[in-house]
Amino acid sequence: MTRKCNFRCEYCYFPHDNTPVTETLPASRIKAFLDATGETWKVGLTGGEPFIYPNFVDVCEVLTSSHIIGVDTNLSVSSKVKEFAERIDPERVHNLYVALHIEERERVKGVDAFIRNAQLLMDKGFEIIVNYVVHPTLEDRFQADCDFYASHGITITPRPFRGEHEGRRYPEAYGDRAQAVFGDHPEQGKKVAFNFYGVPCSAGRTLLRMEPDGTVFRCPGDKTVLGNVMDEVTLFEGYEPCIKKRCPCRGLDHVQLTEFEAHMVDGVQYAVVADNEQSRAAFELAAALLPGDPCAENNLGVLAWRQGDREEALRHFDSALRSVPDNTLYVSNRDGAEAAQDAFDPQICLDVNSDLKK
Repeated sequence: MTRKCNFRCEYCYFPHDNTPVTETLPASRIKAFLDATGETWKVGLTGGEPFIYPNFVDVCEVLTSSHIIGVDTNLSVSSKVKEFAERIDPERVHNLYVALHIEERERVKGVDAFIRNAQLLMDKGFEIIVNYVVHPTLEDRFQADCDFYASHGITITPRPFRGEHEGRRYPEAYGDRAQAVFGDHPEQGKKVAFNFYGVPCSAGRTLLRMEPDGTVFRCPGDKTVLGNVMDEVTLFEGYEPCIKKRCPCRGLDHVQLTEFEAHMVDGVQYAVVADNEQSRAAFELAAALLPGDPCAENNLGVLAWRQGDREEALRHFDSALRSVPDNTLYVSNRDGAEAAQDAFDPQICLDVNSDLKK
């Protein structure tokens, strides 16, 4: 809805801009476009911060008259939250995905207001999922924060940080530390940006991305323009191959995976949250279907390293490099294992569609 936000989180990839939102769309045109498909859509309202969008509750009221909404929010605009709770039917809201952003919330002295807003919504029957971006600098305080909010009836869900910190790519770089944070939330392992390049996907038909000016893209990653809701939009038919090397959206809900690819996805999911046994089992199933696949070999090497088996890790890293000698990830993992550095943390490969099949 907007890239503007009233928070300025250090790890956010949007530039901080708290000026008024001036670019708006009539919700009736969005509704008319969705209605014309003959389907009931789940409309994710996100930003930036959606609650600073002009007449936000009016927009929600229009859309929920025939569709379902979900809202990504920091839940900080208390007056609008109260209006939303009073006017919108919770049965027409999939959930509110609420970002805690603990350091920023403490900076603006918004903890008490957040608790009141969350409790109000829960009392009204809304499902709220309060997520906590576990930036590497926040790992040590995460459990204490969970305990504090639990004392107010608010459950915290850890959300992996996605990005780079101190030269390491997250969430893959949590390594074995992930078990302490995400052990009870294996679904968070699917929050990585998988490489689905070449995999058939129904994005453009079952998943769309709409920009603030009404332009409709195939998905958040593929910026193929399908039209504009103020004019005309033509949706894709069937399953078109993904054209992006990193999937930033809910691609897993829309891609058609082979058995090999499904095992690779499962292996990455469990590796990211440090469920190493289930991860290894998934990668071994993938490797049995496609022996020598470099990504599967690399990832089995990562798991061997976590188990303390350096020689087995080197064997898998060497196998990956024989297939793709110039892959920088495989080279880095092999060199690090060879040097046996104490702080070495090899990286998981996120490729799903094997190089051996291309």
